[in-house]
Amino acid sequence: MASTKTSKSKVESVVRTLEVDIVIGRLYPRERLIEEQLAERFGTTRHVIRQAIVELDAAGLVVREVNKGATVCEYSAEEVDQLYVVREILERQAALMIQLPIEKTVFDSLKQIHNAHAVAVESSDMMTVVATNKEFHQRLFGLCGNQFLSEMINDMAKRSNLVRFIVATSQDYLRQVVLEHSQILEALAGRDQHRLAELCVEHLQPSRRMYLERRGPFN
Repeated sequence: MASTKTSKSKVESVVRTLEVDIVIGRLYPRERLIEEQLAERFGTTRHVIRQAIVELDAAGLVVREVNKGATVCEYSAEEVDQLYVVREILERQAALMIQLPIEKTVFDSLKQIHNAHAVAVESSDMMTVVATNKEFHQRLFGLCGNQFLSEMINDMAKRSNLVRFIVATSQDYLRQVVLEHSQILEALAGRDQHRLAELCVEHLQPSRRMYLERRGPFN
């Protein structure tokens, strides 16, 4: 049993690290994931690497092909546009379902995550930047009270890792994210539901816009 838990923990660690690699552009779309190299990098077995790749495949971040191995997925501009339309619909609805103002203990917890994210941005600690940003949004949309809706939002956010790499290491962009998180917190402390929903939708746009600008219209 202990061995199984250890193996699962190793797989989760590899998955988290590779997700960050994709978000910040250490791994690019269409780049091959070579099991031997990854096993050496993480000091683990090919079995663990293989299981991590299976999870990344299930999350839509990696494509596995018979006799070709695994590569980081790449979205067309049209696919990105479709993905973000879905994200807008889901996140707007979730925001409209959050009961405002939120409880002080919940607000304080989100504020603490926000502060940790802001510190990580200023120190360029990208592992923490990605982790705290993810936690902020999961906690935020978890407040909608609908488990299935929040899980769908988390899934779409994970798929968007393939898009965010274009802006994810820009200090100007990251500082703008911090500012927008502050605005979202202000809305959570108030009663303007539609303001909160619009802030959440606006928060999605920079990575989408820059990805589409780089690729061109639907190519």
